[in-house]
Amino acid sequence: MLPTIACGLLAAASFNAAAAAPVAGSKFSGAEQGSIPIAFVLTEGAVMIDFAGPWEVFQDVMVPSRGGAMADQHVFHPYVVSDSKQPLHVSGGMTVTPDYTFDDAPTAKIVVVPAQHGESPKMMEWLRNAAAHGDVVMSVCTGAFKLAKARLLDGKPATTHHSSWSRFQQEFPNVHLQRDRRFVQSDGVVFTSGGLSSGIDLALHIVDGYFGRDVAAATARQLEYEGTGWTGDGTSNVRYSEPIVVHTPADAYHDGPFGNWRGTLASSDGAFRVTVHLWPGISNKPTGTVDSIDDDVYDAPINKAEIEGTNIMFAVSEGRFSGKFDARRDAIIGTWTQGQARLPLTLLRAPGYSSD
Repeated sequence: MLPTIACGLLAAASFNAAAAAPVAGSKFSGAEQGSIPIAFVLTEGAVMIDFAGPWEVFQDVMVPSRGGAMADQHVFHPYVVSDSKQPLHVSGGMTVTPDYTFDDAPTAKIVVVPAQHGESPKMMEWLRNAAAHGDVVMSVCTGAFKLAKARLLDGKPATTHHSSWSRFQQEFPNVHLQRDRRFVQSDGVVFTSGGLSSGIDLALHIVDGYFGRDVAAATARQLEYEGTGWTGDGTSNVRYSEPIVVHTPADAYHDGPFGNWRGTLASSDGAFRVTVHLWPGISNKPTGTVDSIDDDVYDAPINKAEIEGTNIMFAVSEGRFSGKFDARRDAIIGTWTQGQARLPLTLLRAPGYSSD
């Protein structure tokens, strides 16, 4: 929210040089007069930036030609919809009280679905109805899982947070997952964005679709938002599909039990690339770290490690690996145990020093 009247006046002034009315050929309709209702679907655990970023974008859009009153110039009307009107807790512990339930919410032109815990049957039905009658249904981060569960993404391209790609692909094989994207247009109504700040880019892209590039650019300027991902086709500048290069003392070892090892852990949630870095620690006892690449977790410390002859064991957080070196010590064949799950894992010696 803009904190002072002065900021509001500055915002109005900044828009005077921008496009003052909906541009001809705008992607979306209903922008010429009246407010454009935007429903933010929130349940317990909704991620703050996923909804607060797009909320701020939409509520800051101003079109001076629509009238002299600030209420006329602010064209988007956001509100919160949930299963009930009981207060709910979003990430970080903030309490949000929904304005409406799925039973009494007004019809929305735009629906925003952030990452969150809830996925009631009523939510799924409401999302399908919104997609059938609205202009835009957009997800942010793992909000894409909600759209997929509502069957709005079947046979269509979509994206989500990079640490959830494997799980998303495993859970929704009929959706065409797009990696390294800020946002993806799945069809004429449905859009998905990547994680967290990607929702800001998608919201600005939607503003561009309603009122044109100049109004969207003026909104970004008012926000002092310097990202330009919204101006393109949604391709990320950063390739999140490429692992981070990790340097550890293991880089100095290229034979024997120490060094860098990598493999793929196949679970019910998908296939996850793993890199293990082992080196001698105090009193030459083995120590190291583990990278779970597709979870985007790096340098997880090994809590305990033992190497006895051809046998090796190490523990990380809630998981444990036990295995044996092959005769050439170029591979470790073993089992990863976590909770009730026991999964085969073969680690091969990784050349170089990176987790690629």
